[in-house]
Amino acid sequence: MENQNTQNQDELSLRLLKQDLFRYKWEFFRFDIWAALSVALIAFPQALAYSIVVGLPPICGLLASIFGTAIAALLGSSKNLVVGPNNTTILLVQVTLTSILFKFFPDVDGEARVQILLQLMVLLLCMVGLFQILAALFRLGSVIQFVSFPVVIGYVLGASLALIGGQLFTFLGIEALKDEVSLFEKLKVLILNIGKVHPPTAGVGVLSFATYVTLRKLKLKAPSSLLMLFIVTMLVYLFQLQDIDLPNKDGMRALQLIGDQGKLDYLFSTFQTPIFDLRMINALLPMAFAIALISMLETTALAKNAAATSGHRVGVNQEILGLGASNFFLSFFGALPVSGSISRTLVNCAHKSKTRFAALFSACLVLVFARFLGDFIQYIPLSALAALIIATAMRAVDLKQLKLCVRSTRSDAFVFFMTLFSCIFFSLHIAFYIGVGASIIFYLRRASSPRVWEYFYDEETEELRPALESEADLRRRIRVVNIEGELFFGAVDLFQSTMKAIAEDDESMRVLIIRLKHVRDFDATAAMALRNLCDYLKKSERQLLVASIPPSVWKVLKKARLLSYIGKENLFPIGDERAHVSLDKALVRARELLVD
Repeated sequence: MENQNTQNQDELSLRLLKQDLFRYKWEFFRFDIWAALSVALIAFPQALAYSIVVGLPPICGLLASIFGTAIAALLGSSKNLVVGPNNTTILLVQVTLTSILFKFFPDVDGEARVQILLQLMVLLLCMVGLFQILAALFRLGSVIQFVSFPVVIGYVLGASLALIGGQLFTFLGIEALKDEVSLFEKLKVLILNIGKVHPPTAGVGVLSFATYVTLRKLKLKAPSSLLMLFIVTMLVYLFQLQDIDLPNKDGMRALQLIGDQGKLDYLFSTFQTPIFDLRMINALLPMAFAIALISMLETTALAKNAAATSGHRVGVNQEILGLGASNFFLSFFGALPVSGSISRTLVNCAHKSKTRFAALFSACLVLVFARFLGDFIQYIPLSALAALIIATAMRAVDLKQLKLCVRSTRSDAFVFFMTLFSCIFFSLHIAFYIGVGASIIFYLRRASSPRVWEYFYDEETEELRPALESEADLRRRIRVVNIEGELFFGAVDLFQSTMKAIAEDDESMRVLIIRLKHVRDFDATAAMALRNLCDYLKKSERQLLVASIPPSVWKVLKKARLLSYIGKENLFPIGDERAHVSLDKALVRARELLVD
């Protein structure tokens, strides 16, 4: 039954969407539309802010919050998950595109720079979407379990700090760096150029940040981010702050507005296809994979958390399919990538959304806002959006989760701090792979150390119990050793050395019984080690018996043709009876061999 449930969860189909359509009721709509409105009011300003981070027109973020959210809601399996642009993936995209621009197009600026960014965005997002679609089709959702929780928390914290460091230039009105450098280098450049602060820009930034923090403390029903942007934009418009001619040392003369970055209808009628350029593909490939993996990790983790609250089941591969389809579709418009959004999903759950259509309705409402608020949006100051991004990034990591990573185990703390410091001193894509690599190394270290302990068997009383430490060196003719855990190629050395040590130290031993009840991942290398142990014992006229063999191990032994080599009479698989019966049969066989 458990295997069947797992299989159903891995099934890729539109069955759940059909069920939600046919079962939809007016009661659900009342909850869904209210949740959708709350989500849309948060998604709208965030979409604008994230577009500015990447250096693309504001419509790129809005398209992601409209079509990306809608497609993922229809093709996914979660009832509460909301996807859209978020801190981590957007910063990765910004880092990737900036590094490519600096490497291949160092002298491009202005409108030409935006056009190249759009072409790169199309190619990058197409690759991300294809990676995710293939991962879903080949049921590779379980692969993301190798990215441990400390890596995720350390990376999100590091990426958030890097995002804050990058946005401080816009916040203060200092010309941003054209090439991509580490957070450490950004802060150093920022400190050296602190005298170039543009007073009107910095003043609006500080006002925006203070307004946002104050509104959050008031805990109003309306979203603090949207209220802050409305208040600050009205002040800028009424007092014409954008017309103040007060240059800084970089030559910036006036307050920069979002309208300077491009019109909202910039891409609505534009359809682009990825340009097949091997140079660009090779340059973008490592980061496309990193973005795809992180996006899958964030999305599935959020979907599972939401499901734990509401009680519905989530198909990991189905969620990845919806995510990949969204990103692949968005790539043809140069839109931003989408991933699971923590803030929007939490708001959706808090307003008790009943079905996936809440996310779909929120996408429709963002489209309505974009259509009717276009003129107002043009007056939003960039420093106000920078303040919103900085404030949002400061809350990206839950302090409770951070403390849990640091306090749990030394290896978890080490992986967390290694990932975090890598984000500070290296590029983010390098930091990600450093964190994942460290996580896998610690996993392999644990997996390559199976638990080995010995039982004490008294031939006279036929008593069998775990051996005491004082009994480890006692000589006896029958020795029983229990193996538990992973027994694959990486763990074979410990197995071989332990078995050989027992055989060499105790010359009185005539029969060695190995119990494999809790062994997993038995492979060809382990089978060869078992064969070598059998040969070694035979040379000294001793016998190997293998007891409590699980079906998976028996299957490998059969394929490796070890059943006849060791002797079926010396192998005792776990059948329908209890596992200890298999061991009892092995002990009976051992006594027979001693009599012979």
